[in-house]
Amino acid sequence: MAYFLGLFGYGPNPSAALVRDGALVAFAEEERFNRIKTAPNSLPLGALLYCLKQAGIGIDDVEAIGFGWDCERYVETMPRFYEEFRAKYPSADNGYNALQEDYLLNLYHPTRIRTDLVQALALRGVHLAPERIGFLPHHLCHAASTYYCSGFAEASVLTLDGSGEEFSTFLWHGRGDRLKELRSVRLPHSLGGFYATFTEFLGFKAYQDEGKLMGLAPYGRHSEALQKKLDEVLPWDHAAGEFQTNPYMRYLGPRTHGRRFTDAFVQLFGRPRLAHQPIEDRHRDLAFNVQWRLEQIGAALVRTVVGLTGSRNLCLAGGVAMNCCMNGKLSSLPEVERIFVQPASADNGIALGAAYALAQRAGVSAFEPFGHAYWGPEFSDAQVEAAIRESKLPYERCRDTIAEAARLLAEGKILGWFQGRMEIGARALGNRSILASPLFADMKDRLNLEVKHREDWRPFCPSLPIEDYRRYFGEGIDSDYMILAYPVRAAEQARVPGVVHVDGTARPQTVRREVNPRFHALLNEFGRLTGHPILINTSFNVQGEPIVCTPPDALRCFGGTGLDALVLNDFILRKPR
Repeated sequence: MAYFLGLFGYGPNPSAALVRDGALVAFAEEERFNRIKTAPNSLPLGALLYCLKQAGIGIDDVEAIGFGWDCERYVETMPRFYEEFRAKYPSADNGYNALQEDYLLNLYHPTRIRTDLVQALALRGVHLAPERIGFLPHHLCHAASTYYCSGFAEASVLTLDGSGEEFSTFLWHGRGDRLKELRSVRLPHSLGGFYATFTEFLGFKAYQDEGKLMGLAPYGRHSEALQKKLDEVLPWDHAAGEFQTNPYMRYLGPRTHGRRFTDAFVQLFGRPRLAHQPIEDRHRDLAFNVQWRLEQIGAALVRTVVGLTGSRNLCLAGGVAMNCCMNGKLSSLPEVERIFVQPASADNGIALGAAYALAQRAGVSAFEPFGHAYWGPEFSDAQVEAAIRESKLPYERCRDTIAEAARLLAEGKILGWFQGRMEIGARALGNRSILASPLFADMKDRLNLEVKHREDWRPFCPSLPIEDYRRYFGEGIDSDYMILAYPVRAAEQARVPGVVHVDGTARPQTVRREVNPRFHALLNEFGRLTGHPILINTSFNVQGEPIVCTPPDALRCFGGTGLDALVLNDFILRKPR
């Protein structure tokens, strides 16, 4: 029995994952422990300690430790890469960009990573020799994070992000326990960077709010004029999916209006929207066309990688693979028979891939399919009740929690739902969820105004038993992780308005009894009461905060929002009417 520990940090979404032989044991993101959204500039100390505790082992019981950035190679090769880049793309801003380059080289210097980890762990009583920390290529970790837990014996694998070392895109062939690199795309060309630029231009936070751009896109219209303008930012080969991003539009040149777009970009697209300004039709149209361009290039890349491998099983990872609308379109391509998108596909999944890659290098050849996303901490009834008593809030222990929760939901109440082990990834999947009935036309507005405090145009997602998937979705592949968007059947759209986006789609979670029996039972009991076994399921947090992890986190969110009731294990708290 051998343990392999994967880590990633200092960028957004630091995390830790622990694999025993070929089976995942624990996996968590640092933000859930330090309570800072995406936990930027952090190392995954809380997540690492949780993984060891969950397995009941110490750091000396771990056979290999891997960090998901090729730091040793990075500091050796990147200075020459930057030198060649400056020669190819001369700019008056090269001095400023050189400072950024020096910052990144220092941030991911192997000595710094090792020293910072060793010293921080020592303060927590964990003693680790620095030479035990190894380094792995970033995109290999992305690919491993999705392929090795997909259950596929062979697959076409596509990894897409903003950047990993000097790369942004890889095409891979997964076969057996091997991942073979087929093609790659180097910086400055980056689909993730392209999307982040427009995220910031539209008044959102780059590398955090890309889902807002995606949610805004269906409100816009296709425009040939905008597509021609996008050719100046992201020209591409329609057949092969080969693309380039123009650095003079993104960061080479004066940047009076933002960090990720130049004044030349503003001359092309007009003044950027500020966060407090209203959204106009031009913003909606731009979002639509940016999303459309991404989907077209993604489809071309899929056709290319399937053509190279001959495998119609598709695995996706990288931050761009969090784009549910793109994923849904890709899954419907005739070249794709089956698809697996790892639910922590952004950099929060790098630790998972690092652990799998270490195991493979050590000779592990059989990997357990993912199965579910519940790999975080859980809390006993005694721990939950102690936290409630500490809060001084009135509560009761319920004899039939499922029946009572379903009754409250059927009455139109909004519930916090806290059960079992915490999910990994950005989506609530029935263990750290805010639940509501989709049958009320005003429920989306209530959730946005009273609980989530977010933009009113953003959609909510449904959870439903897998047995009822075809009733609501006439096409597409069942999705356990809310990472594929599909059209809702026209006959059902008016019946469940709370989960249907403006374009008639939804991003479903299909729930299996054998995976989450408690949530499955709740959905079916709600269906018995209302005729519709489907619920709005949104993450248990408010905007700008991580998903709740502990009972005190849940109690604070309950007290500070418009939640009507909170269910923690079998304890129920209600607010006065």
